Amino acid sequence: MAVYNFLKEETFGLRKQVTFSGNKCEMYIPAYFIDKSNPNPIAEELGDRVKSIGLFWFRVDGRDWYELQFPLKFQFQYSEKSKASIRIKPEMPQEDYIVYTLHNNDAFVYDKLHKKDLDDLKLDFIGKILENAKMPKTIKYNDSFNIFINAMSASETNSLGISSVSIELLLSEMYRNKKNLHEPFRLAYNGKNDYDYRLVRIVKLPGLNSTFTSIIGEDINNQLVSSILRKREGIADRPSPIEEIIKS
Repeated sequence: MAVYNFLKEETFGLRKQVTFSGNKCEMYIPAYFIDKSNPNPIAEELGDRVKSIGLFWFRVDGRDWYELQFPLKFQFQYSEKSKASIRIKPEMPQEDYIVYTLHNNDAFVYDKLHKKDLDDLKLDFIGKILENAKMPKTIKYNDSFNIFINAMSASETNSLGISSVSIELLLSEMYRNKKNLHEPFRLAYNGKNDYDYRLVRIVKLPGLNSTFTSIIGEDINNQLVSSILRKREGIADRPSPIEEIIKS
């Protein structure tokens, strides 16, 4: 972790800490990460520390931006707290953030010793981030697969019993064209519009593809409404392979 000149590694007993050695470091945590009404939030405040999944941007000394693509939970220490609604880069969407400011000698990583556990992947990354479509909108479309693989590697999960193609297929369906949610974003992606997507929850996918998948999907009431609206608006179905077999 201590690969930047503003970070240094220190040892405190059995705890190995990565310490910020610059003047000011601002951690931009998406505001929805800190949901005090959620018993299992993506991030939470613990006194003068924050425990969060490492998928966010940070800025050092008010100048240089850095992106964390570390899909595990870790803790950092902070000295100040504020709010901001900004575009980190011009091409990114505007987001609401809680900004935690670190000063010299605050812990950038409070304890870098982390027991690798399947729950990091299953409960935190897949359960809280992916299934609920909570991946930060500041992550490029092309980076989503690598983040999934990083989460597997960090938790020493070499295989989920499925091929990488299945993971790519899942992600390609969850990422939708924000101008037309009935269309997967891969069909609208041109290599430059990295943030013109909307990530949707897995349970919403059936209603976006066809009437058949809607009525066999979860949450039948919403799926029926989706099917009726599809018919009224004249939206063409994207038949699934099993649907084509049944119809043939």
